[in-house]
Amino acid sequence: MKTLSLRAKIFEKYDEFSLLENKTEKDILRTEIKTMLAEYSEMDSNCYHLLGLVDYESDDWKENIETSIGNFQKAIELDKDNFLAQLYLAHCYHDLNQLKLALENYNKVDREKLKKFQVWRYTKLIEQIGYCQYKLENKYIGEQHFEEVLEWYKKLPEIDRVVPSELIECLPKNHRIITEMKKIETYLE
Repeated sequence: MKTLSLRAKIFEKYDEFSLLENKTEKDILRTEIKTMLAEYSEMDSNCYHLLGLVDYESDDWKENIETSIGNFQKAIELDKDNFLAQLYLAHCYHDLNQLKLALENYNKVDREKLKKFQVWRYTKLIEQIGYCQYKLENKYIGEQHFEEVLEWYKKLPEIDRVVPSELIECLPKNHRIITEMKKIETYLE
């Protein structure tokens, strides 16, 4: 039987961590992952991305957000093509309501790579860019992004769609885009 390298074990632990819902179990695994990464001598972009994720994906993420930001930035510094680290860096700023920084970082995400990776993440990215634009008083540009999200929803299978929460938050309930979205996503009624 082949033994896993430390790196493989770390990423296997993260896969387990990401599926857990029990807070206590998740906290224990988070500590294990951080300890394993501290002992790992070949820290690369993916390792720093992982460090950012284990803090970001916690109940107390607000307490650790600056650490997550630093780890995502280090991941990008080591590999400018790490589009997921770039996306999560933008999410951090979005969650902190630092929408200019969020928008700046969302716009740095390699959209083609993201679309090939997971189309639902791509459409959510477009929605999040629209949200930032809309909230930063660029409502017309925001609506253009929401229009693109609607067009994607029209052609995507249900499994590749996520709740368009930012779009719904921004637009009036009687807006044409909302009305059309409700025809596709009947749970929005």
